[in-house]
Amino acid sequence: MKSNPKTKLQLSFFLFLSIFIYACSHKLYVDESKRYQAGTLTESQVDSLHLFLKQNERLALKDTIIIKYDFNKDDCWKDLSYQNAEFLNNVRWAFQKNILEKAEARPKVAIYQYREEGKSFSPIKSKGLEIETDLGFLRKLLFKEVTSCGTSAIILPNGKFLLVKSDPQFSALILNAQDIEKKLQENLVK
Repeated sequence: MKSNPKTKLQLSFFLFLSIFIYACSHKLYVDESKRYQAGTLTESQVDSLHLFLKQNERLALKDTIIIKYDFNKDDCWKDLSYQNAEFLNNVRWAFQKNILEKAEARPKVAIYQYREEGKSFSPIKSKGLEIETDLGFLRKLLFKEVTSCGTSAIILPNGKFLLVKSDPQFSALILNAQDIEKKLQENLVK
């Protein structure tokens, strides 16, 4: 049986295209054991992060920092895009209210919301919330892997950080100090 060069070329192209599409798509983490990543920022990285966050006039910098980061062209909330304006506003308000309540209960924690620069965001994540646009600093420092439904980061004063990948509900806010320390220990030794 002779091999057909055209078929090989088509197969190679299809394989390349499949790999390219997979590599460029947002990764969704559903396995709880793989959702977390831990690391440590250097002292100069922490200083740079503090300088960057001080530019945000909405919040005062505090000991512990929690950042919810959303990526451009993420379709995590696409199912809600077909809802009416009142429903969307209620979802936005409930999300923001949860953040405000958590911030009030944790006076030493600053809670930020950022998103990648771009124009393709769900209506849930694009209007009516206190979301700042990151021009690349946070993306390069902490949010290197594009995930579906965003990623949250908890940065402690000593520079240790915990990433919660695929975090649509901002569940990083639910973790208490003991949970954070446990997850840091589990994920720093992986």
